Amino acid sequence: MEEQEDRVDLCKDLIFRAVFGDESTKYVLKCLLNAVMEQAELPLIADFKLQNPFQLPVTFDSKSSIMDIHAVDKSGRYFDVEMQVQPEDFFGDRLFYYGAGLYRSGLKKGRGYSKIPKVVCVAFVNFPLSRQRPDVWFDKWQMHSMLGTGLGTEKMTNVFVRLPRVSCNESTPPDKFRGQLAYWVRILSSYPELTEEEKLKLGDYAEGFKELERRIKDYFGTEEGKKVFIAQRKLDSWLDDVQTSLENRVEEAERGREEAERGREEDRLLYLERQKKMIVRILADKYGADAKLPENWAEGLSSDDLDKLTDKIFESASFQDVLALFQ
Repeated sequence: MEEQEDRVDLCKDLIFRAVFGDESTKYVLKCLLNAVMEQAELPLIADFKLQNPFQLPVTFDSKSSIMDIHAVDKSGRYFDVEMQVQPEDFFGDRLFYYGAGLYRSGLKKGRGYSKIPKVVCVAFVNFPLSRQRPDVWFDKWQMHSMLGTGLGTEKMTNVFVRLPRVSCNESTPPDKFRGQLAYWVRILSSYPELTEEEKLKLGDYAEGFKELERRIKDYFGTEEGKKVFIAQRKLDSWLDDVQTSLENRVEEAERGREEAERGREEDRLLYLERQKKMIVRILADKYGADAKLPENWAEGLSSDDLDKLTDKIFESASFQDVLALFQ
């Protein structure tokens, strides 16, 4: 059980950041990001500085528990790198929110808006990017005019890379990723399942993989590395609790909607019964107790239909006229 839990799963938040968010593995992170930049047709990274080197979190009960990597490259571009494995309907909005924060904070006091730095947010996710387009595995968002005016900006870019869900035996469709990114998608999604033979091949073809292997072997045998596994298990447990709580709230809301719907239906049926009884009383008062309507006379009639029928009964000169309404 312990060995199963302590696998180096690069899709796990803390493990991902411990591996890629350290000064000693900047080259590995650069290789990973450049693989994304190449497919996104964005300028490659020459060098960069980490803005938030990895530190173990103390708690997982606030926004500070969101694990990400921030960096600034030599050209002044700001990067936000996210690993998101739990489906989230508004993850695109959240990524845009992070990028907007970097976009705003990158402008130094006293400088013009033309000096706002470029921001690139890179998100690795293992759920469909779009419910309408589940076939999309790679996407790049920028702000451009939809009217062809040429207005917009390329200073903020969001890049999404979907990873296959290995737990569901999902594989990457061919030709979705090219170049180095094809290797890195395999590495990120399936590292615990890689055979020694595959690792040897990846060492020859995937830039940075050998350094990644050294980081994993050297780091996770240390006391700090073992603490990462413990912290990751705590984070997983906290996330499970959050997910369970969310599912319970959704179920409660659904039950509330169903009960409200049942209540509305009961009220509707009760009102219909009252209308029917009122029509029977009107007929008895107007034409006597022997004025009987046909059997199932109200079948299929709505509340509006019964209101109209009541008006016509009042306007009728005889009970025969009323009966004619049902012929």
